[in-house]
Amino acid sequence: MRKKTKKFSYRRRSPYVLLDRITKFELEAIDHFLELAGNAHATERQALEGLQQSASTGVPDDWLIDDFVQLGNFARLAAEFAIVGLWRCVELYRQRALLLELGEDAARQAFSNKQFEAHLISLGIKETRISCWKSVNELRCLNNCIKHSGRVDSELATISRWKKKKGRKLENLEAHFQRLRPLVPRYLQDVSRRLNHARS
Repeated sequence: MRKKTKKFSYRRRSPYVLLDRITKFELEAIDHFLELAGNAHATERQALEGLQQSASTGVPDDWLIDDFVQLGNFARLAAEFAIVGLWRCVELYRQRALLLELGEDAARQAFSNKQFEAHLISLGIKETRISCWKSVNELRCLNNCIKHSGRVDSELATISRWKKKKGRKLENLEAHFQRLRPLVPRYLQDVSRRLNHARS
């Protein structure tokens, strides 16, 4: 008796594999920028400290003070850019995901957090259940504060780490970037997993 052969079926590749790769490249570009900015900052600081120690330069102290202040401002701007860029990666990923699942109209609304949440609900996904959601929400609020005022606003102040800091100037931004950076891929991978599950 002839043995029945099982028909082989190819499993369709998830469209999110490409999105994950694109986002990984974008995240690595931010890391690279921050590394270059850090190297430039260290080199410039070393040069200024050399001038400060040299008694024969004749450089007025107030010039050096201004240079050190500008150097600090440069480091702050680099950290702000990194946080804004990190949130931008999340936004672009969410836009591309909605384009795949719901089309152009939904994708255009991806930059509104409320609209994005509503579109996820229409797909049977609750954003607050996505891995690292709280941290990504904090990143969103931090991005808004950087772009609008440079201070802790009422929405960011609702997050435990920022309680009782409303109105204060944003500080230590590079440390916040380093804390939030590894959580973004975990959030996006879980978004992909849930969207894949919703379409199957």
